[in-house]
Amino acid sequence: MKKFFANLEEIIGGSLFIIMLIILTLQIFSRQIMDSPLTWSEALAKFIFVYVGYLSISFGIKESNHVLIDYFVNKFPKLIRSTIYYVFQAAIFIAISIMGYLGYEMALRKVPVEIVSLNISYMYMYIALPLISILILYRLVEVNVKQIKNKSEVK
Repeated sequence: MKKFFANLEEIIGGSLFIIMLIILTLQIFSRQIMDSPLTWSEALAKFIFVYVGYLSISFGIKESNHVLIDYFVNKFPKLIRSTIYYVFQAAIFIAISIMGYLGYEMALRKVPVEIVSLNISYMYMYIALPLISILILYRLVEVNVKQIKNKSEVK
């Protein structure tokens, strides 16, 4: 179970990406070969793409693969560099928390709105942001705690 949670983004995101690829391939086959397009495929692919996109953000945070423009920061002494790094990490934490909250509010407003081709509420698409924001926040804290415990130099 621990290994599953450690690789959650890769397992779920990768599986969803493969499912999305299969759905889009079926849509192309259905439209081009059978001359009968699937009415639900585009909406479902878009739905899955939202989750895959948010999971990839969490993966980027977990692997510390997010973009850093550190040319000027690297010119500072180590203590100032570390301080700037953790101030920005706190700002990222706050921004993701706000986005998660706003995503929750938006998801609640979308409950009565239906994705007609899938016959489900848009809330299920919009709830991705607050749900995965929790995972992103966890990964952000996890990476920073690991860095502090290992006393490794900030990037």
